[in-house]
Amino acid sequence: MQMHEEPHSKSTHASTARARPGVVVSPERSLVPDLELPKALIRYPGGDFYPMEFVELLEKSIQTIINEHATGSLMLVTISNLAMIINAYGHDTSEIVIHDLMKAIQSLLSPGDTVQRLQRDQIGIILCNSAPDQTVIMARRINATIQNFGRDSLSMVALYIIGTIGSVVLPAEASSAHDALDKAYIAVNGMQTVAHRTFDMTRAEADQCRQQMGLANYLFKAYKEKRLRLAYQPIIESKTGKISHYEALLRLVNASGKISSAGPLIPVAEKMGLIDDIDTMVMEMVIDELRHAPDIVLAFNVSNMTTENPIWLEHMGRLLRETPEIAPRLIVEITETAVLRDLRNTAFFVASIQSMGCQVALDDFGSGYTSFRQLKALSVDMVKIDGVFIKDLAHSADNQFFVKTLLDFAQGFGLQTIAEFVETGEATKILMEMGVDFMQGYYFGKPANHRTWLNEGEYSGE
Repeated sequence: MQMHEEPHSKSTHASTARARPGVVVSPERSLVPDLELPKALIRYPGGDFYPMEFVELLEKSIQTIINEHATGSLMLVTISNLAMIINAYGHDTSEIVIHDLMKAIQSLLSPGDTVQRLQRDQIGIILCNSAPDQTVIMARRINATIQNFGRDSLSMVALYIIGTIGSVVLPAEASSAHDALDKAYIAVNGMQTVAHRTFDMTRAEADQCRQQMGLANYLFKAYKEKRLRLAYQPIIESKTGKISHYEALLRLVNASGKISSAGPLIPVAEKMGLIDDIDTMVMEMVIDELRHAPDIVLAFNVSNMTTENPIWLEHMGRLLRETPEIAPRLIVEITETAVLRDLRNTAFFVASIQSMGCQVALDDFGSGYTSFRQLKALSVDMVKIDGVFIKDLAHSADNQFFVKTLLDFAQGFGLQTIAEFVETGEATKILMEMGVDFMQGYYFGKPANHRTWLNEGEYSGE
């Protein structure tokens, strides 16, 4: 890889180092004094530093592999829970762990292969003669070593290490050190449930990544241009057949004026960091609607990520303190997956919303099998039965049994119940006989892009 240094100087000093790709810098002190990293580091785009010694060795190894018509691999091993180890047992213990783990990995390698610490929580491995299938086998052996690694002695307790491994085939997938490090970085940071991920596995996701970024730009542009709107779907009280309240659903107006659901874009918004702005905007729109329509009750959904956002809660609290009379007419819906993700945090979120005078509904009830203990800890006001069990209710004895069980379970806690996706009169009759409190679905009304409760000449907003 071509390396760029400051003109007329082969070495730079910490006081004059500039943070830009390819510049050799010398830190004033190592972050890890016990296993000191090489003084000369190369910074890559994104802010990652790699030891120049390792980068030069990788470049040399790639050229040797090419000249000998061989195949090799670069592997990056990240210790995902190093912070946990430091927090639990201290810096010295974490250094011994890394040191001994590197020795254990070295014992698995062939002569001529290299293992070196690259960053505080990352180890680099160069395999100079390793076919792709052999690299997979080696990754499994390293992963087994990581999983089984621990220390049982008089001075140290047993440790558990979580490691992730990313690899790239040399030179087939990368013919330079820079390219190899980039692609191994992509592989190791694409980890989810697998222990080892090759760069080749990420190729199939390239189109998906481009699509997601395109959708994120599309959504962000709509947000900035105020082309996000609310649609309203009625929720019916089973005993009277009258509208109890409406659920506010997010809609997107495209450049030609066509309106479509923004629901499919929410996972993209969560992944690309847009969900905070969108959930805040929806909350503001709903509160503004309630201020202008004193006779309606509105519900709206929040993302799982929003349940972990104290700033969002604080903002909602400020708005409700300005007009506290609307709080009883506001229902915040959270998903059951939020409960499974972090019960304690979700319970705090629910309690915070209720302390403002609002109600909380647990959406998609039944999809995640919320336990007795979890439902008791949450203290929500109502549950919405997952629509997947309602759609085929009239023709599925299993669904009927499951829905009746869920209703009895919820009603045993004194919670109100809402059935979603009610689309037929037959399903309506069954649900009423089961004792469901409210129903929502196309049978009673599709989401409307206008305010059905307004008379001509009344407030219509933007």
